[in-house]
Amino acid sequence: MQPLAYLAVRAMLGWIQFIERSERAFLSSALLQVACGAVHSWAVVYSLFVAVHTRAMRYDGYHEGYVEHLPSTVAASETLAVASSWIWVLAGFTTAAVRILDDDVAILPSGMEDLKGNPITRLIRSPVFTTALGHLHSVSCVGLFTSILSLCISMAFMKGAVTACELCLALVSIVFALPHAVLAIGRLSEGAENVLAQLLPDQFVEAAASEAAALGPQLCIILALADTPGHAYLWQNLVYFGVSAAFLSSVVACARNPPKSGGTALPPEVPETMVCFIVDGITTFVIILSYPQLNTWLFWLCAVVLAGVAFGIATMPPFREFYNEWLEPLLVTRGDTFKRLKGEGRQMVRKGSWAAILVCAVTALWDIMLHPVPQAALGSPFEYNPPLPNLLMLRWQPSSEGGANQHLATAAEVLGVDASTLQLEETFNEHRLMLFRYTGTPKPDEAPVLMSWQAAMMAPSGKLASVADSSFPAALNSTMCSQLQDKFEVSSSNVEKQEARAAYVAACGWWKNRLLSWESVGRKAQ
Repeated sequence: MQPLAYLAVRAMLGWIQFIERSERAFLSSALLQVACGAVHSWAVVYSLFVAVHTRAMRYDGYHEGYVEHLPSTVAASETLAVASSWIWVLAGFTTAAVRILDDDVAILPSGMEDLKGNPITRLIRSPVFTTALGHLHSVSCVGLFTSILSLCISMAFMKGAVTACELCLALVSIVFALPHAVLAIGRLSEGAENVLAQLLPDQFVEAAASEAAALGPQLCIILALADTPGHAYLWQNLVYFGVSAAFLSSVVACARNPPKSGGTALPPEVPETMVCFIVDGITTFVIILSYPQLNTWLFWLCAVVLAGVAFGIATMPPFREFYNEWLEPLLVTRGDTFKRLKGEGRQMVRKGSWAAILVCAVTALWDIMLHPVPQAALGSPFEYNPPLPNLLMLRWQPSSEGGANQHLATAAEVLGVDASTLQLEETFNEHRLMLFRYTGTPKPDEAPVLMSWQAAMMAPSGKLASVADSSFPAALNSTMCSQLQDKFEVSSSNVEKQEARAAYVAACGWWKNRLLSWESVGRKAQ
């Protein structure tokens, strides 16, 4: 749910800015960019974790032991990212508490005692305390940037083939994180800030960080999840390479020619705001489609509440004033329009980047919704289609009673389909595993059976909870089977992991034999 919460807060703040664009705008300062950059960096770190886990599962199959193929740097990056996030939370809540406790600053003193204040007031007003809070935000941003760099390096040296999405994700992540890290490092010490000011032009880093934060985190999430189907056509890869190049060009163009004067509070342009709203929405649907367990009544209830709040902000002035007062330290009176700097070339590059990101988002959404599987992925060059796609699996617990047919009836009950539409393909009693598939007609208004079964196996309930081994994958993946070896060495001493991996390899061996038999039929037919 965390990426969805990030997107919801981001969309709501963008909506408030859009409604108030004629009078107010969010403050433009290096400290605010660093503080917000830590949140954006967390979303990028999330997308990189998705990518490295997807690579490991693509290499060795969806089973509990796949994490053994993750480099040790991944765990270290996770620890660093979590620690940096907690530092940011501590600094953020402390800053909010300081503003609440220091509300009496605006009240004129009535005597000498009011000027002195109590010990807590003197502490929170001290320059040392304020500087320490700023440094905490900088440390969290630097830590998250280090996590991003570490995960990109880990992904480069992991086993398995590198995909186009992974290359593009690494490029976009580094392009996003680099200006934020430079900003954070500059705020850690006055000496570092002076050195950076001499090396880089005025507003170079701030403009690059602002442009990268507008659509960079959403693009990273989209690229990470676009890789989950396990395939991509040539034109899709060209789209992904194109959008990463366009994003890089946009950030560089804004760094060389900033869109506005330094420190000026100006709202984003209307086209940019609309693109951000659309991409936020598509990213949300991509996450929901990739993780069906998130598609619950709670999600839709939160979506309705969010839409209601947005409607109230747009149509009810008192409601809008409440949020304006709450955001008053950050949502200030906007600057003059003439402080928005001209640059036709820069604007052309930015608009091209917005268009490319929209195309990439729609492409990823289309791919995840339809899950098209090329014929080559099945290993057969003939027109005969082996009846092997969407093979579902159920590995029952040692304590479960009943045979494969009884377990098949349980699966039909969970899926809400007739038991006759589930066909048992093979049973491996020694591994407590059965393979089956759905032979009924898919309904366009319902989720695919494959996705429903995967969602059910992630959190089994009722009769299924007492039967199924939820740690075992719910479906057989042909791409992973083609990369698995018949003879393998198990590095883990955990007996359960050994048995689970042996069961998956047995299923893959059966799949390969069926595939070879269909190829033989194809040759005879020719």
